Amino acid sequence: MEAVIDNVAENTIIYDYTGFLSKSCQQRLSFIDVLKYLIPSFEVAVKTTEKNPLSCAEQLEKKALKVLSTNVSDTHNLIRLLYLAKQEGIKQLIVYLPYSLDEQQIKELDNRINGTIEFVQGNSEQLLFNLD
Repeated sequence: MEAVIDNVAENTIIYDYTGFLSKSCQQRLSFIDVLKYLIPSFEVAVKTTEKNPLSCAEQLEKKALKVLSTNVSDTHNLIRLLYLAKQEGIKQLIVYLPYSLDEQQIKELDNRINGTIEFVQGNSEQLLFNLD
């Protein structure tokens, strides 16, 4: 499962899960936000014809703050994050974690996503997701 940094493409997006945890503790929730957390399918992606000035990484972070929740498991949040990344057309995503996931969590992620999971330079707190 270990990989070297050479497997990372130029357009790889980096997501700091630690930053998400920090920001989510500071944000105030509206009634609509609560519904989105309770019913993930309530979050509807609306596509507009206007161009979005945000980068792919910024769009992912913005959507992730709306969809991810500290009230669910890290594994569940990562599955949601990878789904969002696929929606954005991201093929490789590096996720920085504040701690290592256990073997069961890695297996669950591996079973639930279409792609591969690798450690970046053997660091179990940095996961490289190759999304199909």
